[in-house]
Amino acid sequence: MTSSDHLAYREALGAYALGALPDAEAEQVRHHLQSCSECRAELDSLRSAVDALPASVDPVPPPPELKDRLMAIVTSEAALLRAAGDAADQPAPAPRRRRWSTGPRFPLAVGFAVACLAAVVVALVTTGTSTRTVPVQVTAQVLGQAHASLAIRGDSAQLNVAGLPAPPPGHVDELWVKRGDAPPAPAGTFILRTGSVALSVPVRSGDQVLMTIEPGRGTAQPTTAPLLVARV
Repeated sequence: MTSSDHLAYREALGAYALGALPDAEAEQVRHHLQSCSECRAELDSLRSAVDALPASVDPVPPPPELKDRLMAIVTSEAALLRAAGDAADQPAPAPRRRRWSTGPRFPLAVGFAVACLAAVVVALVTTGTSTRTVPVQVTAQVLGQAHASLAIRGDSAQLNVAGLPAPPPGHVDELWVKRGDAPPAPAGTFILRTGSVALSVPVRSGDQVLMTIEPGRGTAQPTTAPLLVARV
């Protein structure tokens, strides 16, 4: 394998990590990775960056017109490629004669553009519309009786519980969102053994979601130790 072939494989790793290569080219990269420890190591570092993309920005709901804009771009680019012919996405021929190589011929400019677009779509879609589940720590008072998890979608959160003990008479379960050093903010009250309840305030990365038992219809600040704790 020539150094130029190896360079072509390395330059294709970014698109490969994002799943943006055509099947035939992805198969070439997979075959190359079996015998190239250097590219395997670089791919591992790229995959770590791809996995970190959703957490690198604050979650924001995508605008409703995002899908229409993306589809318009894709349709426009496809029309341009059809009009230009099959060779439009191929590299320009070399200005001088050179030895033919059996190595890969990845359209680098197109591959880079596809990779960038894929990265933007992954970040927007993952952070804006997907739901992730956060484990909830159950304290000793209810350990072994209750199970809970926190579902996060954008800046909205929903607590899912099963087998939660009912609060004493004249009391309610109350949710809180604690952000940094600020006092916990009330996020809703409920009386529920099994089911789901949505938090009434938005959450951000790094927030803590707490549940305490409070008297009456709830309080402005927690008066008891939390029974459930989760970090967003």
